[in-house]
Amino acid sequence: MPICPDCKSQFEITDEDSIFCQKFDLKPPVICNRCGQRNRLSFRNERNLYRRKCDLSRQEIISIYSPDKPYKVYKSDYWFSDQWNPLEYGREFDFSKPFFEQLAELQLRVPRLGLTNIKPENSDYCNSCIGNKNSYLIFGGDFNEDCLYGTLCMRNKNSLDIDLSNDSAFCYMVSDCFNCYECQYAMDCKNCNDCAYISDCTSCSECILCTNLTNVSYHINNQPYSKEEYLEKKKKLLTNNYQDRTKLFTEFLDMRRNRIVKYAHTVSCQDCSGDYLKNSKNCTDCFDTTDSEDLRDIIFATKCKDCRYSSMLGINSELVYNACSTLGAYNIYHSFFVLESSNVGYSDLILNSQNCFGCAGLQKQEYCLLNKKYNKTEYEELLNQVILHMKKSNEWGQAMPKSLSCLGYNETTAHDYFPMTKEEVLNLGFKWSDYESPAPQVDKIIPAGSELPWQFTQNENIPDDILNYAIECEVTGKTFRINKSELKFYQDYSLPIPRRHPDQRHKDRSDMRNPRQLWHRKCNNPGCNNEFETTYAPDRSEKVYCEECYLKTVY
Repeated sequence: MPICPDCKSQFEITDEDSIFCQKFDLKPPVICNRCGQRNRLSFRNERNLYRRKCDLSRQEIISIYSPDKPYKVYKSDYWFSDQWNPLEYGREFDFSKPFFEQLAELQLRVPRLGLTNIKPENSDYCNSCIGNKNSYLIFGGDFNEDCLYGTLCMRNKNSLDIDLSNDSAFCYMVSDCFNCYECQYAMDCKNCNDCAYISDCTSCSECILCTNLTNVSYHINNQPYSKEEYLEKKKKLLTNNYQDRTKLFTEFLDMRRNRIVKYAHTVSCQDCSGDYLKNSKNCTDCFDTTDSEDLRDIIFATKCKDCRYSSMLGINSELVYNACSTLGAYNIYHSFFVLESSNVGYSDLILNSQNCFGCAGLQKQEYCLLNKKYNKTEYEELLNQVILHMKKSNEWGQAMPKSLSCLGYNETTAHDYFPMTKEEVLNLGFKWSDYESPAPQVDKIIPAGSELPWQFTQNENIPDDILNYAIECEVTGKTFRINKSELKFYQDYSLPIPRRHPDQRHKDRSDMRNPRQLWHRKCNNPGCNNEFETTYAPDRSEKVYCEECYLKTVY
């Protein structure tokens, strides 16, 4: 078995892997799956936004590229306009130079899209999104309305701090929840309403500090109460006092650590391994995957088919190999940000295009190589010559070098999923960003650990000067402001004003999720000999059951 050059571990290349790679005339990967995912995600910045100048209009814009980056960056309106032409930056292929060197030079010249935020309505501070309305700091989430601070969330309304959750409303601090209403601090739940601090519950209402319940109401700590008893206890538990809520959250975490869990979050799947899989078939080592078939080593995919070693695959991506951030993409390899395009290789930011190789920042083009346009015959002849050149230089089949990412590792999704220190990052050849955004300009900063000067009761007017305050995060010390719509939500639902920065709250939710990594384990139910692959590491405290034992025990 080959040895991964990054982590030094052995990994397996199956016959199926080799056969798939032959479709592209490519070699199987030379690094392990986990390191490959880390490398791909280092090309994607979801959550870090900066203020900088548009290099065309000189207007101040919001961008995923910090002002110290050496790239040209355009505001979305200008990038999609006819005020510039990416083909003007095209160049002849130089057979005396390595391919990756020429692609890096092209990246420095071609303007980049400052923010991927399609058809927003009063939702300027969102990225990798489509169709959000009145929303703020939503990342990778589409068609949300009146939502704040969310990641990979779809079709939610009036919710805050919501990750990987869909079709929910009036929820706060939830992850992996679906069709929920007025829930707070909920994980892995569906069809629940008016619940708080719950995990792995289905079709429950009015439950607090519960796990693994189905079709019940008026429960606390998994114990039933009369409606009157429950409501009296609820009033005492769910106050707007920050210390009270911190204590409840600690109890919630302890409860989750000692619960019985199914080995994987899978629903209606056949021959699949990984976690958070739904309505899928023949998906191996896949995570957060829905309605897909014949995938291997994928993080996040929806309605995809026949893809391998890729991340963040959007609807109708097919025959994709070692790519990140696609939508409606067909026959794509070693590329990033490819939308509604086909037959694209070794490219970066390609929209509505076909038959492109070694290109950057193209839209509505075809038969382009290094952003230079050719006719079909010329393109195919040149591409064959370039591939031969890359084979001689040992570049063909290699993944995009880490140096071609336009981002520091600590700015990317890779750092969210696979955190590392600056020293570790640099030792592996990634970039690191030392840029720090200026602190918000406010009249007063409230130090971490101190009492807030305000806490509003229901129906009380919120003064305008509240925006002149910033709170210092109790974990990182980073300051943050709270806007009026956010305060109104806390007021309406008797929630304490948070003392943790939105990024820290996102990390809190992420830390409650298992790593995207599999271990081989046996069922913890005495007398059961079933074995499985699971994201629960052997040293975890939860009791991990096979599906059969879980259903018998919990339901």
